[in-house]
Amino acid sequence: MKYLWILVSVCLCSCNLKDKEETSFDEKTQKQQTAKNYKTYCNPIDIDYTYMSHYRAVNNVSYRSGADPAVVNFNGKYFMFVTRSHGYWMSEDMSNWKFIRPQSWYFDGSNAPAAAVYKDKIIVYGDPKGYGPIIETNNPELGDWKTNFAVINIPGQIQDPNLFVDDDGKVYLYEESSNKWPIRVVELDPDNYYVPKGEEKDLFVLHPDKHGWERFGQDHRSDIDPFIEGPWMFKHNDTYYLEYGAPGTQWNVYADGVYTSKSPFGPFEYAPYNPISYKPGGFLKGSGHGSTVKDNSGNYWHFSTMAISVNYKFERRIGMYPAGFEENGQMYVNTAYGDYPHYLPKAKVDNHKERFTGWMLLSYKKPVTTNSLLVTGDINVVDESESGYMLGQIREFDINKVNDEEIRSYWV
Repeated sequence: MKYLWILVSVCLCSCNLKDKEETSFDEKTQKQQTAKNYKTYCNPIDIDYTYMSHYRAVNNVSYRSGADPAVVNFNGKYFMFVTRSHGYWMSEDMSNWKFIRPQSWYFDGSNAPAAAVYKDKIIVYGDPKGYGPIIETNNPELGDWKTNFAVINIPGQIQDPNLFVDDDGKVYLYEESSNKWPIRVVELDPDNYYVPKGEEKDLFVLHPDKHGWERFGQDHRSDIDPFIEGPWMFKHNDTYYLEYGAPGTQWNVYADGVYTSKSPFGPFEYAPYNPISYKPGGFLKGSGHGSTVKDNSGNYWHFSTMAISVNYKFERRIGMYPAGFEENGQMYVNTAYGDYPHYLPKAKVDNHKERFTGWMLLSYKKPVTTNSLLVTGDINVVDESESGYMLGQIREFDINKVNDEEIRSYWV
């Protein structure tokens, strides 16, 4: 009986070991296949950001910038419209982006542009003047944009517009960028040059006293009234998700939240899981004023604004993050390790949230030695944190920052 018990125990242990080995092998094989078949990308996305020597350059120092991305899927290709770009970008895989300088363009640049697909065309609005016509084209790769010059001129001007086309073909304009006025909406008439149908309706404002993430300033430490901006409407199933940005584009806590409704006009309900897109730390910080798009494989992606803000507070870049909806309708944007390499698969996968490659910084917390040493401060050569030099450019480079990963430390 004793020997029988030992035999059974050995068999059970062998089976458990086999199961663990098979599980480990399956996971290893899956990762190997992922690495073999999938491309990777790393934020900020690699595009030729526009030089801004013409726009609020300080002390004759030019800077490059791209912000407030509006991304749409048109005929299986992705078109990205960006603030002050004098054009836009096109990609077939969300990895390689080609800049398109349009044949005809009716804006002096563009300011937080709005874009949407209406029937067989892309419609765009975003004149920095705060008023003007909607332009459209059925060939955005060529860029032969047309307009009827019907001016949309809403009292108070149009700031940070968003165009939304509902399933029934109705077109809506959401807009505002203010620390005083609320996000607003008005229906447009596509059969009458997109002129407004009726008056604008006020929707909601920020409540920093109730929602701590809406507080202004670095790490939400300012008492200045924060700015609500960058609305972006997205419909999932029968629910309308109205995204909005807060509390300020130059801060590390720039983020997106969302209100939900069963109607484009509301009433809208604050999502208790806000913010949906939030990245206050890392190499490059911030993930606000964005747009959400569905790719050709059924995956969702959230594009947003990341801050450098060294040469000027509006010196910014574009980030891209996996996004989606839980079974209960909760919207999410996964910004974890958002400035590390991620997989960008062409096909839909079950673990859309988990696109992180797992690749880490080889220098992180590693020992550093030198044959000559002059210490004038604390030795933090492998410190990856942002504390101490977050708000400005570091002009002097010493041993304290030899392995620093804060982008502002090296920016010129």
